[in-house]
Amino acid sequence: MVSGSHQEIFMPPSARSQVSKGRLTFIIYKLSAGGAQRVLTVLANELCKRGWSLTLLTFDDGSEPPFFKLHPDIQYQPLALMREQGSRWKSFKINILRPLFLRKAIRESNPQAVITFIDLTNILTLIAMLGLKIPVIVSERVHPAFSQMGKHWFLIRKWVYRLSVGLVLQTQDMAGYFSTAMQKKIRVVPNPISVPHNDVTLEAETHGKTLLAIGRLCEQKGFDLLLEAFAPLCDKHPEWVLEIWGEGEQKDFLQARCDELGLQKRVVFPGLAKEPYNILSKASIFVLPSRFEGFPNVLGEAMACGLPVVSFDCPSGPSEMIRDGVDGLLITSENIQALSNALERLMTSPELRESLGEQARNITERFSLDKVVQTWEDLIVEVINEPQI
Repeated sequence: MVSGSHQEIFMPPSARSQVSKGRLTFIIYKLSAGGAQRVLTVLANELCKRGWSLTLLTFDDGSEPPFFKLHPDIQYQPLALMREQGSRWKSFKINILRPLFLRKAIRESNPQAVITFIDLTNILTLIAMLGLKIPVIVSERVHPAFSQMGKHWFLIRKWVYRLSVGLVLQTQDMAGYFSTAMQKKIRVVPNPISVPHNDVTLEAETHGKTLLAIGRLCEQKGFDLLLEAFAPLCDKHPEWVLEIWGEGEQKDFLQARCDELGLQKRVVFPGLAKEPYNILSKASIFVLPSRFEGFPNVLGEAMACGLPVVSFDCPSGPSEMIRDGVDGLLITSENIQALSNALERLMTSPELRESLGEQARNITERFSLDKVVQTWEDLIVEVINEPQI
């Protein structure tokens, strides 16, 4: 047990199923709102249902409950490793001790394999497990070229990723970033896209005309570009409004930008979207203006709801999800005028919205939950059965 101010939130082992396929430990820095956290939760829950014994380690102290619901049989253990660093000496001590505490927690969870999500967590886990003969699968969740790590972390990643037995990426585009030496370790596994709960049907025509965007309010998501694309359409199409759901560091900036563009009454920021399907069902068009992505979950969810979608062809994800002109519209990345034109094209054509939305629903077959989880499970079984040198 790792000491520290944390809570253990898990079912006792005696209450869990006695028949297990094996023991797995998942690691992520925090179970907050976010695409990576959602995918990890879905994957962990499904593997638990399939008979795997799971421990989930996070770096936070557990004072905030997981944003997404965990299966009750998952042993959830926050490690309280995200302490403030302060002075250089304190920062040095924390960075030395953090891998040691993590290593202790991993050994106590006694896994046959470890699966870790997001670049810095991947790096720290691989360092913590030096010398342990436990296979580690690391997973990048955004295009690695756009990671927010410092330059030294890029160099460390290049070295330590070679210690992993598998590198899971969401798109072929992401795979091309890594060296030839890493290619044999790479598995491309997209995110699962589920059929909407309760057979969601669009209600937009009775709720007005709504453009919808969802995501963290940060530079990556490109909502500033969306505001500029929407501004010239307002006077021509006064019945349309834009909703941008999410929270983040750019909220004040984006609201100020709305004021500058005269969009105060045409753009709203409702906050976090915990149940996106309910929000998507009331929209008319979904737009993804991101500068870069990994595999945008919310884009797939919008398509699964039968929404017509518009997206920048950013690295990476949209081009492997949208078939341009068939089930959505792909626009040259960061081209504001092209985005404005595409939005107006959909806003003025109910027929086009209907045809694209109808085809978009097929995405749940291409990226079904069963297919994606089975791919992960096959990889896990493979690395567990492979002799560790």
